[in-house]
Amino acid sequence: MTQMKAALLLVALSVLAMPAAGQETMRRQLTQADYDIWNSIQGSTLSNDGEWVAYTVQPLVGEGELVVRATGSTREHRHSRGYTGREVIGVGGGPGEEGGGGGGGSVGPAQFTADSRRVLFIVQPSREEVSAAEAAGRRGTAAPRPALMILDLATGSTTRVAGVRSFTLSGESGRFVAYTAPADTAAADSARSGGAARQAGAAGDAGPQRRRTYGSTLILRDLETGTETRVDDVAAHTFNRAGTTLAYVVSSRTPDRDGVYFLDLSTAVTTTVMSGRGVYRLLTWDRDGTQVAFVSDREDYDADEPRSTLYHATLRAPAARAIVAPDGAGDGLTVADRGSISFTRDGSALTFPMAPPPVRAIPADSLRGLAVFDLWHWRDPYLQSQQENSATRDRNRTFTGIYHLASRRVVQLTSDSIPSVSLSDDGRIGVANTNVPYRVEAMWGGSATDTYLVDATTGEMTTLRTAARGNASLSPGARYVTWFEDGGWHAYSVRTRRTVALTEGLDVRFDRETHSTPSTPPAWGIAGWTPDDASVLVYDRYDIWELDPAGARAPRMVTDSAGRRSNTVFRLVNLDRDSPFVDPAQPLLLRAVDETTMASGFWQDRLGRTTPPEQIMMAHRNVGTPQRARDAERYVLTMSTFQEFPNLWTGTRLDQLSRISDANPQQAEYRWGTVEIVSWLTNDGVPVRGLLYKPEDFDPSQKYPMVVYFYDTHTPSLHSYSTPTGRNVINAPVYVSRGYLVFMPDIHYVDGYPGPSALKTIVPGVQHLIAQGFVKEDGIGIQGQSWGGYQTTYIITQSNLFAAAMAGAPVANMTSAYGGIRYESGNSRTSQYEFGQSRIGGSPWQYPTRYIENSPLFYADRVETPLLIMHNDNDGAVPWTQGIEMFIALRRLGKEVYLLNYNGDAHNPRRRANQRDMDLRMQQFFDHHLTGAPAPDWMTQGIPFLRKGSDQVIQTEPAESTATAGNGG
Repeated sequence: MTQMKAALLLVALSVLAMPAAGQETMRRQLTQADYDIWNSIQGSTLSNDGEWVAYTVQPLVGEGELVVRATGSTREHRHSRGYTGREVIGVGGGPGEEGGGGGGGSVGPAQFTADSRRVLFIVQPSREEVSAAEAAGRRGTAAPRPALMILDLATGSTTRVAGVRSFTLSGESGRFVAYTAPADTAAADSARSGGAARQAGAAGDAGPQRRRTYGSTLILRDLETGTETRVDDVAAHTFNRAGTTLAYVVSSRTPDRDGVYFLDLSTAVTTTVMSGRGVYRLLTWDRDGTQVAFVSDREDYDADEPRSTLYHATLRAPAARAIVAPDGAGDGLTVADRGSISFTRDGSALTFPMAPPPVRAIPADSLRGLAVFDLWHWRDPYLQSQQENSATRDRNRTFTGIYHLASRRVVQLTSDSIPSVSLSDDGRIGVANTNVPYRVEAMWGGSATDTYLVDATTGEMTTLRTAARGNASLSPGARYVTWFEDGGWHAYSVRTRRTVALTEGLDVRFDRETHSTPSTPPAWGIAGWTPDDASVLVYDRYDIWELDPAGARAPRMVTDSAGRRSNTVFRLVNLDRDSPFVDPAQPLLLRAVDETTMASGFWQDRLGRTTPPEQIMMAHRNVGTPQRARDAERYVLTMSTFQEFPNLWTGTRLDQLSRISDANPQQAEYRWGTVEIVSWLTNDGVPVRGLLYKPEDFDPSQKYPMVVYFYDTHTPSLHSYSTPTGRNVINAPVYVSRGYLVFMPDIHYVDGYPGPSALKTIVPGVQHLIAQGFVKEDGIGIQGQSWGGYQTTYIITQSNLFAAAMAGAPVANMTSAYGGIRYESGNSRTSQYEFGQSRIGGSPWQYPTRYIENSPLFYADRVETPLLIMHNDNDGAVPWTQGIEMFIALRRLGKEVYLLNYNGDAHNPRRRANQRDMDLRMQQFFDHHLTGAPAPDWMTQGIPFLRKGSDQVIQTEPAESTATAGNGG
């Protein structure tokens, strides 16, 4: 495509972003009442033939809708997906942490059959049904149930199967679907096939009565004929890749029926792989779908603590054979019935879990009257808090073994000292990276890695690196081990056992020169390998290089420096995720981002060619990574701007795309805004940039209140769409709709001085905007969450530029925060301060003054800015005592300060009601201090503990903001 055509496409796409004539009038302001109706697009997927795309339009709170749209016409099918966006009521985590919707009613993506003739999806009960059941107290099996829908794409007709929560399609054949019958139907089937004799222990000598999970009725439906086959007591099932055979596990109250079975889908013949009283688990197919493996305790079932055996079977020889006995793992290990089994890519070996001797927990009742304590030992690899958080995982830990089918040999691959190994496709070679010897040092960011080449046929290990930074990786063909160290790429030849420095002597940086913490910069990364490991493709900041891992050929820049010359980042797009290699015979598809304008799009190039890459399309949009249909040249992707939701676009060429979705047509009814990049100099003379969001009716002759919101870097999100919502951070669409300017600066950091860095960046940026004449000088606020909350708190101790500040989960005192714990993980916070985000560059004993100078607490007496703090008592990232320290200091000094603690909630509020409450109180706080709006009662009178719960601020109706242009309030 010519440059002219690409430019025209850019212009044409940009025109779509312009509002129609007259649209700019009579628009409404965004309020909390509007948040829940905003939709997202989830689970977009293409049919194999590229003729259809399916996606779910999901409101934040409400009922989702499946859209199945023809890619070459306007034909489409729509169907409700039920109450999929449910408010998060509790604060225990899970869906809704960031946005509020998507609770228990969430559903997975729709699935096309392999022949592209049907689409299947789960539908949740309606909002009305859910509400009625909750009001009636109907829970569990009495609650309304989801259903399976089968949509015929040719006719648009649907078939509903009630009571189905999930389903499995039959791979490449696409003809069958398997699903579990509703609970009441399954119970009836179970009674018919077993009756009273199927009760636990009623079938003769059933052995020890231990806790078991019994199967349910599995229904196999032929999508062509509609006929159904029912199989009782199925505990697990899986189709082979070709979709010709169903393997399933029976766990029955009639013990003799327990076992593993094959069902031939073309003949409906069932073959017993293995049966008999026992527990059968971890059933898995190989990649080709011709052999299976599983574990079972059948031979040891009557033991007090039965042990499992690893079994193997094939379609040709379906009778299972034991390949690893319970004690065949060696070294005191046993075959485990937890974890996973996986065949190597070529099917010649399989990995399986090995269990070390169990660590028995001390019964709590045995400690009655005795001392109960934790011992924190200075040589423990992990802190007691980390050990507590991982106790269940550690108690059930497994190691990985490999069984080679041809040699019938078992090799242990992982252990306490070697936690993981990545294997070659044939399972003969592996690479292990371990930080176990350095886990104590990891507490303060000093972790290192040892790397070993593993002969997976013998267990022999060759040391490749010790005390190194970063991990090494095995090439897809297993000929080389590569790693990044000392600013360059290195390759170790498995055959010659020689290491080559691949980028030595090149005058280019392959580490991230934009890295802004005191830690060692990582590499930009590997793009891929060509077949037979002939070459490896790696990135610098802008371009792609081809390196010879043997070191015989000189490095070659694939993209001919076009990226660096134009300040454009090129990254390889892998459209064939099934192949481990980059095909040199095919053009390389590159996604490009212009770092100056943030325009994005696609280019193409070829390996072995010396000409520059060719532009396919670029647009002043955030152009997403495309999906390509498996069997057709058809693409689907998203494109967005601040004003345009990331709708779906499709085409047979990436330079000829049409929009096929419109998820939020209601946006045209609301005041929105614009965004632009602004530039200025820090106080140290360093050029920096940021984003300025303006109301859509912006008048430069008027003065506007402004909120500064920041974290680290924001300009890459110039063309990103923000869904209007509210929680503990500034939402640009909401605030500009209410008449505010929103300024999001990028921060230029200097090691050792994070607080002064933010100050020297943000204050001159704000002053630069004030000089433009449209900012209300006494109406500027500042807000940040977490790291942004810390920087906000620091800045107001050094500058009185801001009329109000809101800090979420801020660190106030680095000297106490340094020794704090991230309670969610149990990890120490020390590494963050020495080498991470806090950027101090060392310990308090190395740089004691830095810890004090960067701590807002020690300058609290300078604060003149009213401060609203949110810090929740179940914050798993920043101890909430940090917020208390700052509150107590400012209270002691007689400063205006408020602290909101959403009881039991997390670092970012998860409960939707808490998010909305925080959002509205922050609006009220800024409206009062920046625009002169009346202060709400909670600011003037407080909320005494005895009146807790009496102040519930919920905005349900749109209200005109006082932050309108021209009146300063």
